[in-house]
Amino acid sequence: MVKIEDIIEIRKAKLHERGYEIVFPNNKIIWLTKRRTIAGLLLLIKYQTCSEEDLVGANDRLVAIKTILKGKYENSWIKDRYGDANKPFSELWTEEGFSCVHAEGLQGNRKYVLNVYDHESLFNENAKSVRTQLSTADKTTILDRQGGVCNICGSKLKNSSNIPTHTFAKDRVTLEFDHRIPIDRGGENSIDNYQALCHYCNKCKRQMCFICKEQCDSTCALVNPEDSIIVKATGEDISDRL
Repeated sequence: MVKIEDIIEIRKAKLHERGYEIVFPNNKIIWLTKRRTIAGLLLLIKYQTCSEEDLVGANDRLVAIKTILKGKYENSWIKDRYGDANKPFSELWTEEGFSCVHAEGLQGNRKYVLNVYDHESLFNENAKSVRTQLSTADKTTILDRQGGVCNICGSKLKNSSNIPTHTFAKDRVTLEFDHRIPIDRGGENSIDNYQALCHYCNKCKRQMCFICKEQCDSTCALVNPEDSIIVKATGEDISDRL
């Protein structure tokens, strides 16, 4: 069983080319590539079952973690609260490769779980997600083929720099580029595997993909909304939202 009280330090990666390393006694190391996943993993190690409430200031769990680890990490690496609070948990699977982390529940506040008997697997050097950056030309091509709108809900998309601060339903117009089939589910970094979504639809898709146990393919509406109306994760018909 791993305890956060035993952590010696959290440092910039020394043994890996990028990311962060959580160092335990006997030089046992958990390697992470994304800063925000540090908070999610520490919470799961400490409490086993967590939710987004733990990252938005709704309780004192994050404060307790920071107090225990005071002086062992750079203060800026763990925020007081997180705006997109599912990512520090969900990216432990989608980006960091920790298949032992899983989600439970579709209704209400989703729970994220890391069982104690899976702690030792955290020290395995899992394959990390590698993403290539889209060029400006690629982004233009993707957006043009969709007519400048979200591929799921049809809202008109804008770059963040072109959206006024107090725009109504800001998440429904904020442009993001999404892998139709996620990289961790076998998707490629080719332009054909990209679609443009609003922030809201992209977040909803990510949450569905995280709990989905089905084969990821073009029969799912979240992968291919042009031709499908069924979300494979739930069997739900979303034709009223396309």
